[in-house]
Amino acid sequence: MGTARKRIRRIGWWILGVAIGLAPGRLEIVAWASPSAAGSWESWTVSWRGEAQEVRIYRPAGFPAHAPYPVIYLLSGWAMGLGMWDRTDLEQAADAAHVMLVAVQGEDGEVPSYYSIYSGLPWPQGSAWEVSFYDWFFQGVLPWVERRYPVRRDPGGRALVGFSMGGKGAFSLAAHRPDRFAAAVSIAGVLDLTRHDSTALRAVYGPPGADPLRVGADNPMELAVNLKGLTLLIFHGGADPEVHPAHSRRMHEALEALAYPHHWEEIPGLGHEVSSLEIARIFEYLVPIFRGARSIPYPWSYRFAMARSRTVYGMTMARTRADAWSEVREVTPQGFVVRTEDALTVITPVWYPVGSRVRVEVFDEQTGAQLVRREVRAIGGRLRLDLPAGHWRVAFQLIRPRPDLRPASPDLLGRMSRKPLCPWEDLICYSVREP
Repeated sequence: MGTARKRIRRIGWWILGVAIGLAPGRLEIVAWASPSAAGSWESWTVSWRGEAQEVRIYRPAGFPAHAPYPVIYLLSGWAMGLGMWDRTDLEQAADAAHVMLVAVQGEDGEVPSYYSIYSGLPWPQGSAWEVSFYDWFFQGVLPWVERRYPVRRDPGGRALVGFSMGGKGAFSLAAHRPDRFAAAVSIAGVLDLTRHDSTALRAVYGPPGADPLRVGADNPMELAVNLKGLTLLIFHGGADPEVHPAHSRRMHEALEALAYPHHWEEIPGLGHEVSSLEIARIFEYLVPIFRGARSIPYPWSYRFAMARSRTVYGMTMARTRADAWSEVREVTPQGFVVRTEDALTVITPVWYPVGSRVRVEVFDEQTGAQLVRREVRAIGGRLRLDLPAGHWRVAFQLIRPRPDLRPASPDLLGRMSRKPLCPWEDLICYSVREP
């Protein structure tokens, strides 16, 4: 009997179970075979709401023996294709670090997405990207990868690495959703959309100067404040003839002004390419990062435009207009600053004990005048604020950690009973029996 159990365990180790992924109208079942001696690439098509694009997966040597794997998402340059990542130095680094690589497609029938938040992009042969790359990636690719493969599903196990147009994508996607990644890496990236011009760029954002809001809402330079807490690596060839090194220099200067730690390296004599030196540097930084967990970088800041809502670090911000800027700064459980061009609804993360009372104060940030002071109950541990357009400072103070459920008399205590299935620690969840 003992021998049989050992055989079963051995078989279970080599098979590593069964991975089941659910998609609309489809059941996928994947059984992993015994660990492979060498790493290998495989190609798939990931479809979400009609947008179907190729995805290439590199399974490192020994797969799946070192599961769960951290994942590096690779974003190609325009017209470079996914094959640009088929290189021995990258594969050997992934093998040694036990990291899975996922190369995603940034073009739809040669129509570049610029890894943007926009859909229905015009092109001489007709529009493409029926849904934005942003939505296809976050709603389609990430869930698909994490259903199908034995990978980490926490922010500390994900990184973005991009080249050229993909460098822009690595930084803009990380800036839109900084709570989903541990690191963003740009190699020769277009990090300031206002300082670059190309057919691909015009297809997504229009002619230079035509729509500053459309450009700014997806421009890494405009969104740099969102990147706090991420490991940020910036590489650029000093002799790059396609994307001027000034892009990376400006991002370096912006991050320095924000006092955000980062690594910036301009490599003398290097052109518009990915070098083995850059690959080695990337893994040198990312491997230690993958060993830990990603924490919320209080106090954090976030700004967005061309979207009606965003949820970051558990905080939801929503408004009626998309064509406006909204930002929150210095966010902590004690409060934050809001600057918004449209009325903004903010729902906080679960910062407080369920049902506790919190004092909320709202000040005009410009005059210092107090506009609101009241106590509210943290339903579900959250608070909701509806703020008009303007510049406000919001302060929170926990009054009672839990609701005071002590009755006025012992007799009343004996007559109180909790309502079944009531989720809150609140008097509303208690009834009093008549004497």
